[in-house]
Amino acid sequence: MTLLTYNTPFHPASGLTQNCFPIWDLTADSGVKTTSIRVQRMPLSRARGSGDEEYFLTLPPSETVTVSTRFARGNEGMRPLSKEASQREREEADRKGHARRSVFACGVDGLESGHRYRVDVGKASLMSFWWVWGTKEDVLVEPGSRDWGLDTIQAEETPLEIEGIEGVDFEIED
Repeated sequence: MTLLTYNTPFHPASGLTQNCFPIWDLTADSGVKTTSIRVQRMPLSRARGSGDEEYFLTLPPSETVTVSTRFARGNEGMRPLSKEASQREREEADRKGHARRSVFACGVDGLESGHRYRVDVGKASLMSFWWVWGTKEDVLVEPGSRDWGLDTIQAEETPLEIEGIEGVDFEIED
């Protein structure tokens, strides 16, 4: 079986910006509002070698598959911002008339030092997937093919039942 993982928990890097991972502040006993980023983009492509190839994931029968990403800001050189620093950055960007920025947490931004948190996989984000029987190699087409779009392959309509995914607890340190 092959899943399209874009903006789902099975592609954690994009899932972190789509509310796929609820965050609970265990110290304050409250939920952390997270950002959902909407980006206009071209339709997803099934072309082998395209930038979208990474979004197709084959789940082999009776095998464990692990997906992971850094729980951090966009690239390796950026350090997470505290809730206060994140607010200051937004205010500075507003004063300069720069791009808007969410007031909610995005990944580790906006989490507070000294607090314990729990990150779970959102049940709603596991409810609907584009998926087909077969491997990723069966799904992908050669570059330049007229059948590059998702609409040229019949996806399964049966909802998947995904269970047994546990959250993780952690603490933010200075």
